[in-house]
Amino acid sequence: MYQTMHRQPADLRRLLETGWEPARQAAELLAPASRVFVVGVGTSYHAALVGEWLLRAAGMDARAVLSFDFAAYPRHYPLGPGDAVIVMAHSGVKTFTMQALERAAAEGATAISVGSLTAEHPGSRLILRTVERERSAAFTASHTSAMFVLAQVATEVAERNKVAAVADLLPALAALPAQLETVLARQDEILSVARAAASRQVYAAGAGPNAATALEVVIKAREAATAKIDGLPLEQFLHGPLVTVNAEDLVILVNVPGANPAAVARTGEVAVVLDRIGSELWLVGQGAPGVPRATVFELPEVPELVSPILAVVPLQVFAYQVAVEKGAHPDRFRRDDPRYADALSTISL
Repeated sequence: MYQTMHRQPADLRRLLETGWEPARQAAELLAPASRVFVVGVGTSYHAALVGEWLLRAAGMDARAVLSFDFAAYPRHYPLGPGDAVIVMAHSGVKTFTMQALERAAAEGATAISVGSLTAEHPGSRLILRTVERERSAAFTASHTSAMFVLAQVATEVAERNKVAAVADLLPALAALPAQLETVLARQDEILSVARAAASRQVYAAGAGPNAATALEVVIKAREAATAKIDGLPLEQFLHGPLVTVNAEDLVILVNVPGANPAAVARTGEVAVVLDRIGSELWLVGQGAPGVPRATVFELPEVPELVSPILAVVPLQVFAYQVAVEKGAHPDRFRRDDPRYADALSTISL
């Protein structure tokens, strides 16, 4: 996991060199579609959520759907030849993700996919390649690269649709590799937060596209470190679940600079509530007024639509460091424990 995280800047630089032509091909395939379903599970679903934001900004009627729901509830997600499906499948082996791809092909929809350099996706008309298949169960580079590829596709779609609102995506994507490099070089700034999290209940929340970032740190810290962590979109967290937070808990708020002013303002208001409860706060992106004792991991301002690609990296580092503190193996999906290895052997992911 550690090695894979630190190669992410190089992975994104390679996609800048090789990814634009496949992105143009994907934009051509998607152009006639009246609707686009972006389908995935686990970390890939979080990438799909970000993809929904990117493609909608580029002028498409896009919707992120869990693989199981899309495959098992076809009447609720009607599909036809005028629709398109983007399947997020890094390894190409997940049961319901493959069923979703099979369904798209069977019903005549345009099916494309996002996967590793060696993934096989039968029925996909185009596989948008990301990185080599990860050896760690805690997927990191595949996630940032999948979001990056979707951003490249959205950039090409926007150009075809003459949508000027996302014109800032191109320079933002070009700047991301160096920005990720800088974040990874600051990993020691996260150590104190990770040490606190190793023995505490942790919550995470984010607004807009970064609701997916908050959900991703939950899945990452759970699978890498068996951490006690929960997360929700910011407003969902406020409306009820926040009352479970105690003074001894740690709360992560994704608060990126350059986000929608309403999101920044609401994040600041939630931060004040949590500060008054007495909880320890870690703000990823920028600080907030009225909470001077919060720990802040500052990030440069980038367009909000691509900010999840950058904001998730310190959270990946956090998950890894919590695993180190707890003595957990971040790569094994707890299969180094015979009980879990036996239990997981009874089901196909």
